[in-house]
Amino acid sequence: MTQEQTAALVEENMKTIFAYALSRVSHKEDAEDLAGDIVLAILQSSHRLRDDHAFFGYIWSIAANTYKKFLRRKSRSRWETLDEELADADDFTRDILKSAEFNILRRELSLLSREYRECTVAYYFQGLSCGETASRLGLSLDMVKYYLFKTRKILKEGIQMEREFGTKSYHPAKFKFCTIFSQHYNKEYQNLFSRKLPGNILVSAYYTPMTIRELAIELGVAAVYLEDEIALLERYQLLTALPGGKYQTRLIIFTEDYRNEFYKTAENSVSADIAGLISRIKEDLPALRALDFPGSTLEDNRLVWAFLFELVREGFNRFISDLGDEGAAPRIYGSATGISYGLSYEPSVTDEYDVPAFAGYWGLASDDSNYAGSYADFGILPRENHPSFHAGELVQNLEAVLAGSAHATVPILDREQKKTMTAVFRRDITELSSLHKKLYRCALSIMKTHAPGNAAPILNRVLANSLLSYSAGLISACAVKSGALAIPKDGSPLGIFLYKTE
Repeated sequence: MTQEQTAALVEENMKTIFAYALSRVSHKEDAEDLAGDIVLAILQSSHRLRDDHAFFGYIWSIAANTYKKFLRRKSRSRWETLDEELADADDFTRDILKSAEFNILRRELSLLSREYRECTVAYYFQGLSCGETASRLGLSLDMVKYYLFKTRKILKEGIQMEREFGTKSYHPAKFKFCTIFSQHYNKEYQNLFSRKLPGNILVSAYYTPMTIRELAIELGVAAVYLEDEIALLERYQLLTALPGGKYQTRLIIFTEDYRNEFYKTAENSVSADIAGLISRIKEDLPALRALDFPGSTLEDNRLVWAFLFELVREGFNRFISDLGDEGAAPRIYGSATGISYGLSYEPSVTDEYDVPAFAGYWGLASDDSNYAGSYADFGILPRENHPSFHAGELVQNLEAVLAGSAHATVPILDREQKKTMTAVFRRDITELSSLHKKLYRCALSIMKTHAPGNAAPILNRVLANSLLSYSAGLISACAVKSGALAIPKDGSPLGIFLYKTE
């Protein structure tokens, strides 16, 4: 590639390069310096790049190497000579220095990986011989001697460094783990990220592979406490072990930058399509009302809200079916299949495109257990309009409607009416399938500039299968912003209808 072509690609990806730099250093000024070094290194290497397809995998390798050089440059110790006449035999600074040196030694020991650390502790702290250490740890005598030799070198270099822990040591990234699965529920898997550490391991090792030692420095956590977490992430194939003792995240992370860019691009692209779609759904409502179900007399706006998620879900299912193998969900644990992905976000960001909870089958804890709900808590709606906010009320109203003592506040369909409903909205579902294809292509083109090269093998399936989780929110938000749908001010449940399952 020419330097001009490389410069154009760098300019397109400056936000991502700066975000990478900002995640690695403590101060904005350092991040600007690091980002500048990375850009310079990329431009100087432009003659080695074959084409733009190689660019995105290559820049993260350059970024990682530049970051290491940046750290080495920052870590050069600066010493000032003290006037020896100031000291005397009782100088208390000698004890302070001795204590400080021992603390630095402890710091460096905490960063050692398991084999080096265990050999060092056994030999130096527990007083075992090399042979006894080998016997206790199940290692050969030569390996023990090798680990001890390497440890001395590592500790000597580390003690001379002005160590700077990463920003995540005091300001952990906000990470949310999302999984869409079928088959049995795995409590351990679902609760992996109830702690901050696993998510921050994945965020840290997302763009560049990192050793346990590098992760320990980035996160400010002793290596001994990282090892079990890393083993657990490896077991569930969320982290991949690479040559050289490095690890890299095997999960697509929807960063704040990606989501903002996707929503902005997608909204500009599909808003007119969505406004037209809502108009056509309203045109089909007379045929739906003819089914004469409880709630069929609700005004048009409420009926569209009630069935919107079900139609989006049906359109998504058709889109996935048309994708074939590319849309097939892989096995994630045991016999369960599905898709997992991460969200990296700032807590101050309120997401009107989000859907905090949704389900095509939402079992109701009612006297008549043969009813379920299809619902979504659309982010564009106030919380008091979310179906989950009205769970108990919906059950009570269902029971009252079935008993003939109340009017329906949401549509209630029997099995045949639900089947007919799908037929009534057939053209709308087909349109929504096409809309999902358009959103999928948009997501792929943007994610390819945000995800690291090693994510390529799982990129298509993750983006395809996770699309429903954010397309539903995007479609509802665009419908409101375009004026095609209104939000009632009475705090009633929207985004749900109930149906008989048997």
